[in-house]
Amino acid sequence: MSTDLSPTRPGTDSARELLRLLRENAASEEYQSLLDACPPGEAAWLRPLVEDALHVRAQLEERRRREDELAALYETAGDLSSLRDLEAVLQAIVRRARELLGTDTAYLMLHDTQHGDTYVRTTDGIRSDAFKRARLAMGAGLGGLVAKTAVPYNTPDYLHDARFEHTLDDTVRAEGLIAIQGAPLKLGLNVIGVLFAANRGARPFSDHEVALLVSLADHAAIAIENATLFQEVQRAVDDLTEANAVIQAHSASVEQAASLHERLTSIVLHGGAMADVAQNLAEVLGGSILVLDPAGRVMAAVGTDPVVEQAREGGSLPAGTPAARAVREACVLSAESRRTRRIPGAGTNASACATPIMAGTEVLGSLALVRDRLDACDVRSLERAALVTALMLLSERSVAEAEHRLRGEILEDLLGAAHRDLEGLRRRAALMGLDLGRPHTVLAARCRGGGHRRTVADAATAFAGHAKGLAGEYRGDVVVLLPGEQDPAATARSLADHLSATVGDPVTVGGTSAAEGVDALVAAHRDALQCLGVLLALDRDGQGASPDELGIYGLLFSQAGREELLGFVRRVIGALLDYDERRGGELVRTLLAYFACDASLTRTAADLFVHVNTLYQRIDRVTTLLGPQWRHGDHALQVHLALKVHSVLSAH
Repeated sequence: MSTDLSPTRPGTDSARELLRLLRENAASEEYQSLLDACPPGEAAWLRPLVEDALHVRAQLEERRRREDELAALYETAGDLSSLRDLEAVLQAIVRRARELLGTDTAYLMLHDTQHGDTYVRTTDGIRSDAFKRARLAMGAGLGGLVAKTAVPYNTPDYLHDARFEHTLDDTVRAEGLIAIQGAPLKLGLNVIGVLFAANRGARPFSDHEVALLVSLADHAAIAIENATLFQEVQRAVDDLTEANAVIQAHSASVEQAASLHERLTSIVLHGGAMADVAQNLAEVLGGSILVLDPAGRVMAAVGTDPVVEQAREGGSLPAGTPAARAVREACVLSAESRRTRRIPGAGTNASACATPIMAGTEVLGSLALVRDRLDACDVRSLERAALVTALMLLSERSVAEAEHRLRGEILEDLLGAAHRDLEGLRRRAALMGLDLGRPHTVLAARCRGGGHRRTVADAATAFAGHAKGLAGEYRGDVVVLLPGEQDPAATARSLADHLSATVGDPVTVGGTSAAEGVDALVAAHRDALQCLGVLLALDRDGQGASPDELGIYGLLFSQAGREELLGFVRRVIGALLDYDERRGGELVRTLLAYFACDASLTRTAADLFVHVNTLYQRIDRVTTLLGPQWRHGDHALQVHLALKVHSVLSAH
């Protein structure tokens, strides 16, 4: 009689308590307390569940943190656009900068056009009066360099950073500032000041903190411009009552621009799509709107202009017509110059205005307006819309990158790990919609040379989504898992066609079917990967196939078949292989080119970039090694086949 010493499965109370901790975002100590309170046998079963729960909790906290930062930035943009008093705007900017980045201080320097330098205008967290009165020459210090180059800079230890011309070290040292970052306040090509965030301790600033300060600086520049324009309007009303009509029109344009900015920000805050941004722009500006990605593909199109309608139907700007060329030129020039460009003649009595969608120095696309008449207010509104559009694209990219990373982790755990925790793996896979208990079709895709990997992965994800499958990058290739029993060969061909059309280069796909279970998926992936390698070795780029379609090369999928093929290769062309290995020759490569060129010596010499006399010498050497019959009938077929099999075997 034996005693069962296996761990006891957790009771309903423990499972319910674990779910409560996850739901309430409890501290990690409470999870440990739950384990400590369980009997030893039950704790052994509960421990992997707790580890999974902590992993999910950490991911949720990271996503929540990013969402909180974006929400705070959107809220800041809305608050700034609603303020009209310049002092209130400036104070709100530095206060928000300090809150968003969690730094000890924040301050703002503005450009003094009369003196040609910059001066501290507003501070938050600064203690010394000397710092609040500081002035900085253009190009001097971190702030002067940002103001001069219009490029963000940051340093974990300013006083010991040799990149900057140190002119205010005593003032900075007295204030106790060490880590400083600055972002330019830009209006078009003009830098009107610099926004800083600084700490009194040494620490580097992360990329997302830099991007956050740059985005806030962009909104701050617009808010300063709005407040400045509003004050100018108010002064003009007080001083020049006779110009009341002009002032009212100008004030209305500023209000319209601010209202548009608030409207677009509200769209982003409520999770609107790119089409909503384009629709609101078209309604406010009264024209046709195009949103294009860096490759010129249409992300959104709204309006009745013929060029816009054709772009919406075709997915990209049409070619040939003067109107289309004008819109394309405006978009291309704006992306290249990173500034707004206006091109007349986009249609009948219409003009095109395009502005780049920027995130820091990266161009995310172009925003184009096509309308009969364009004024400066329209241009400013379009530029503000581009900022909001950039925020939306960055948010979408952040979500997409998180999902891409999770898919890669699942594939790594599924195909590369030792599968010691199968239950945990099944649970994580289920969170991604993958049921490991069902049969799957497994496909491996690759673009020769490893290029376009991310683009291939994104296109494969869209393909897999239609079948409720999963796709992601795994060790240099893109792997696709499709649930259900499908024809692997037909599916591989369909996926290869889809990926090649999307990427613009041939993408090769190998596919096979797997029975239920993790081990079956791993084996199927190995076969799909080997099938992919055979296709590439046979120069069948851009095609899809399963092992059953490889003919004699299908023998490679069994050890016995590989040994038989190796013996065949040695019998037929072993003398050539030995010669090339001893002498460093190229007889095998020469014969492969010879058969590929249909035995034409002239074409073969050109393909190999050798003189025809050199080719004759190599052919004579082959005849000496294989005998004169190698070029005729079945002997030629045997030699050609042995060469191809050797190429495939060498690739594995």
